[in-house]
Amino acid sequence: MVELKQCKIAFTGRLSTMTRDQAFSLAAVFGAEPQKWVTKQTDYLVVGIIETSLGKEPTTNKLLSEKPKISEREFLAWCQYRLSQWSKSLNR
Repeated sequence: MVELKQCKIAFTGRLSTMTRDQAFSLAAVFGAEPQKWVTKQTDYLVVGIIETSLGKEPTTNKLLSEKPKISEREFLAWCQYRLSQWSKSLNR
């Protein structure tokens, strides 16, 4: 699993499980630093559903960046992992 704590992350595509604002909030609560744009400092790009037409290029240039990419599912798995860590620390 990718560790996103203290990493700068950007989102692209349509997220199927939450709004972009919710994703930014989750990322921040669990220790990542969400960004609206891909910059030189971006560590990971979270990729949602990308709309394309057959034979056409994707509608987002963010995918052209050389930044490591993870799926929305991987982002959610990281959030779930961080939540389980918090839960364990509360039960001590």
